[in-house]
Amino acid sequence: MKVLKFGGTSVSSVETVRNISEILKKSSENQIVVCSALSKVTNMLEEAAKKAADGDVSYKEVCAQIEKRHYDFIDELIQKEQQGDLKQTIHNHIASLEKVLEAVYFLNELSQRAYYIIVSFGEKMSNAIIFRYLTIHNGSVNYLDSSQIIITRTVNGKEDVNRSVTNKNILENWNKDYKITVAPGFISKSEKGYATTLGRGGSDYTAAIYAAALDASILEIWTDVSGIYTADPRKVKDAQPLEKMSYKEALELSNLGAKVIYAPTVQPVLEKNIPMVILNTFRPDDKGTLVTVETDSSKPIKSFSTMDNIAMLTFTGTGLVGNSGIAGRLFNALKDVNVIIISQACSEMSISVVISAADAQKAVNAINEEFDFEIRKNYIKPITAETGYSILAMVGEGMKNAAGMTGKAFTALGENNINIHLIAQGSSELNVSIVIKTEDSSKALNCLHEAFF
Repeated sequence: MKVLKFGGTSVSSVETVRNISEILKKSSENQIVVCSALSKVTNMLEEAAKKAADGDVSYKEVCAQIEKRHYDFIDELIQKEQQGDLKQTIHNHIASLEKVLEAVYFLNELSQRAYYIIVSFGEKMSNAIIFRYLTIHNGSVNYLDSSQIIITRTVNGKEDVNRSVTNKNILENWNKDYKITVAPGFISKSEKGYATTLGRGGSDYTAAIYAAALDASILEIWTDVSGIYTADPRKVKDAQPLEKMSYKEALELSNLGAKVIYAPTVQPVLEKNIPMVILNTFRPDDKGTLVTVETDSSKPIKSFSTMDNIAMLTFTGTGLVGNSGIAGRLFNALKDVNVIIISQACSEMSISVVISAADAQKAVNAINEEFDFEIRKNYIKPITAETGYSILAMVGEGMKNAAGMTGKAFTALGENNINIHLIAQGSSELNVSIVIKTEDSSKALNCLHEAFF
């Protein structure tokens, strides 16, 4: 059996839903179909939640727009005599949504639990429509309610999937007698029974969880691009889709901001060595990118990726030299901040930390508080944050066996007068990250892509 995931753009119109139906008809295997909410609906749900929390009664107008969006979708996709009680199902979901939003409105507070409930309605409504359409046009179709099967637990303040319980639920509820099973993505339930989600992009993760639990032959991620590209095609016009890459390379790219793959997706299929392919719903005959344990050795570098809105902190002073425990105190002060890159000179005179610009002030306050004594004694200089930076990363397993890759990159940047502010490379040589000014980001990305591809 195989698992197919269709994202928001893949369920953006009636044409794309019809494409899904035709794609499923091409396979004789059992298939699990994981779909996201209709395109932009999650954003509309978040808008309604924010309005309600702000005491803005126009949240009701947003709910009406969401309901109309789904009614119009049904009318265009399914003949009236075949709709059955589908519109009533949508109406019931909207009525439940309005009750939650009304509570948020009167409390003027959007709790995390309320947020989870509100955004879950998108997947519930879209998958109800898709299930009905596939039942009409594809025959033997079953429905699995992911909100009751994917179980999460709170770990360090975040919801994390309890894989053992979830796998047990999947194995007990999946019925192989049905050729197609529709299972909503993104939505889940906590161990205590309240609604949770797997985060924006979580439908990919849902699909990977089903694939791993059922030892699928392949996981297909259907999106609006024909695979993983050598760079973001919106930023580099000559970017080309890659035929093949390894799990490690895909994971690196997803952690570096590449939006084609949601980072947690890789781990479940990697554990079971299940191939994953990225395909284009709008161009289903394109080959896409195959992700397996093996890389394409003919291409030392697979792709370039950028992350914007980056801040750089420099922790410096004579008090760092030969003083054991300083680094430990620094990172303990940053325990609530996601550190992206760390760099220290062998002189021990400075430590550079790269973080999201959104966390910059929180990080500065925490470090200055931790080292208040040393700062007052002038052993360590007060910390300030420099913003306006981007990270440009080059990813490829083949770099460790191909001399001169980094030198070639630095030469290309130098010839284009792009200043490098920090460099980080792990011992695996899988990823070389370069910190540059954001104003140079687009130029740097294009000149490196031209130099290598």
